[in-house]
This record gives sequence, C-alpha cells and structure tokens, in this order.
Amino acid sequence: MPAPVTQDSLGRYRLSGGYGGGQWENAAFSCEGTLLSSTPVRYRSGGGQIDAWVEPNWRVTAFGGGTTHTVGVTEAIDSASSTPYIESYDGAFGGVQVAYEGQRFGAGLGLTRVSGSDGFLAPAPYLRIGNMDKAHFRFDALSPNPAFPTTGWGRIGVGYNKGHLRGTGGFVGFALGPTDYESKLALAGELGFPIGGSLSGQVQALGGVGNRVNQWNAGFGLRLDFGRR
Repeated sequence: MPAPVTQDSLGRYRLSGGYGGGQWENAAFSCEGTLLSSTPVRYRSGGGQIDAWVEPNWRVTAFGGGTTHTVGVTEAIDSASSTPYIESYDGAFGGVQVAYEGQRFGAGLGLTRVSGSDGFLAPAPYLRIGNMDKAHFRFDALSPNPAFPTTGWGRIGVGYNKGHLRGTGGFVGFALGPTDYESKLALAGELGFPIGGSLSGQVQALGGVGNRVNQWNAGFGLRLDFGRR
C-alpha cells in the first residue's frame, strides 16, 4: 500500500525580493463634481522583505524599497486644468508588522511609511479567518510587500495556502488604489508557486477602470525559505 504524500513545511524565515509597476489616474473635479482633468501616473517599484516566525504562531515582518513615477499626457476640459497638481509618492517606502498566525485565525498590526510630496505614516492592519493552508477570508491594508504598492493600498478577498506548507497558493478579491489619486474598486489577484528546493516565485496583478484612464499594476518576485521550524 503506497504511503500518503504530505507537503513539506516551509522554513522559519522567508527572504523576498520583488519588482513591479503600474498606472493610476490622477483626476481633478470642480466643486460641482465635473471632471476637469485626467492624468495617467505611471510608477515603478522594487524592494525586499523578511518574515520571521519568532514563535510558532507569531510572525514579525519588515520590508522596504523605493518607488519612482512619471506623468503622462493630461486630458483637460480647458487650459486652466491642463497642469494639475500630481501627488507624488516617489522615494523610499517601508514598514514593520507583527501578527498572530494561528491555524484557523490570524490578525496583525504594523506601520507603513510612504515617501513623497504627499507621503504618510499609517497603520497596516491584517485579518485572516479560516485555515491558513486552505481557503480563507483575508483583509489587509498597506500590507508589507517588496513590490509595494502593486497589491493596492488595501484589499479584501479569499486566500488559499498562505501558511507554512510548500506548494501553490494565492489570493483573489478586490483592492483600492492610491487614496489621493482617483481611487476606485479593482480586481486583484496573487499567485505563489514553488520553483525548486526552497525557492518560490510570486506574481500579482490589479486592474480596474478610472474616469478616462484604466488603472492597473503588476509585480513579480522571488522568495527563499530557510531555517528549521
């Protein structure tokens, strides 16, 4: 009788690197709600992240990197609206998060810092309800990511196999883009997959409509698991 096959457990530490880019819409409106101008804001982002399980059910995460942007051609209803103010998030980003990761429930809180002319420091909450190694409900905002902010500023949906077992896992749901641009609901997805040994890959994407400019982003990364649990 063949022996049952079980998945390997991932390591106690995870080191990740990622790169991504995308496009958001910067929209300006009159006091009456009329769209005055629409500008595509394109960005590139990359960085690194480390996750450590200091105890079996406690995770500490730190991440950081940088973002740059370029501005496309503005569409405006008149010349007075043709050079709108663009909120820039250029510069370094980073943060930390501490989370409890039980098998069927997880919750955490951290801080994320975003640079630029409209930069900010804000809480980074996380909530999971359901088995981490199977399908579960998931919510996070300003969550750690080496290709931040390719997952959006906040997202909610269903995750699968986001725990300690090696194998394919992911997320599908809804996300919001930068709050100071024309933020609209978008579809978001993420897929993680083993490459070989302790190395795995991850791709993520987000897409939605704006007023005149479609909003989207995409990112990819590599993750190395090490250390005995």
